[in-house]
Amino acid sequence: MTCCCTTNPIQEGANSFFSKFAGSYARRFKRRGLERVQRLLLDGVRREDITGKEILDIGCGVGALHLTLLKEGAAQSMGVDMSEGMIQRARKLSSDLGVGQRANYVIGDFVEVAETIPDSDVTLLDKSVCCYEDVETLVRASTAKTKRIYALSHPKQNLFMELAFKGHIAFAKFFKWKFHPFWHDWKKLREDIQRGGFELIYSEATPMWQVLVFRRV
Repeated sequence: MTCCCTTNPIQEGANSFFSKFAGSYARRFKRRGLERVQRLLLDGVRREDITGKEILDIGCGVGALHLTLLKEGAAQSMGVDMSEGMIQRARKLSSDLGVGQRANYVIGDFVEVAETIPDSDVTLLDKSVCCYEDVETLVRASTAKTKRIYALSHPKQNLFMELAFKGHIAFAKFFKWKFHPFWHDWKKLREDIQRGGFELIYSEATPMWQVLVFRRV
């Protein structure tokens, strides 16, 4: 299933920016598999049996996470991304890996299409929260769709990463780029998820990224 929704400026910028890199992301996944942050994310998700589970992958990119889980026994997946190029590559990879019949896709802003998305056992947001301006609404909408496991990665909250992100944002605004990332209060984000009825069951990190996996209480 593919749905092209009415675009907003952020979606248009993300589509233009990320579609340029879809081919290189797909080639990297085919040659080298999951990135380290993705491996950590799935290590946390696998603390529960994913056999027969429904997967929701928000900001799914070329599909590395949900396609891996489908190969490991998940029942169905729904990938949502603002980038048409990423979704096209994900659909091609799902077919190449023999799981195309169980992989579904929607092109668009998750918050705008959330009502059309079925509930999931496992929700994934790999580096997605820093691509979204209204992150509180994104978290509220996505946790509401999650029956069991909620897993995400976000920039580590330290001075180096904050300066790097804010410098990138300022640079992008000065040159009027169509897309730039967003810096949020990541501690508050974690607290919002927990207030939404989830408990933290897994926490790992790389030098730049924090990986968190929650379970619905």
